[in-house]
Amino acid sequence: MLADSAQVVNGKLYLLGGAFDTINARAFPAAVRSLAVVLVAEVGPGDRNRDLPIAIRLFDEDGTALGVESTGMMRVGAPSSLPAGASSLVPLVSSFVGVHFPRPGGYVFIVQHEEEELGRIPFRVREAG
Repeated sequence: MLADSAQVVNGKLYLLGGAFDTINARAFPAAVRSLAVVLVAEVGPGDRNRDLPIAIRLFDEDGTALGVESTGMMRVGAPSSLPAGASSLVPLVSSFVGVHFPRPGGYVFIVQHEEEELGRIPFRVREAG
């Protein structure tokens, strides 16, 4: 989901102004001061204790990359409290500052792991009337 801001503290997710799908702009090109992409990843036992590359990229409705991206590695250990074979839920936040949208329309953040698409967060940017 999208949020105005978010953070993970001690494995818990805290967010402000979340779960929206429309950004209102006064004029274009538009700049959004702060925008957070909020995810909860399910990590299976086979993916624990290894580096998992994650990429989040912004595209317009024509599929053009806008050069806004976040990449990194995630490593999840095996908590002793989990039963054997159980998955872990891991909250993740990627914060973006000063995101520019050239025109009104549809946009999407695409989340990938090793070039495989894991999910999409579609939204619209529209001119406020």
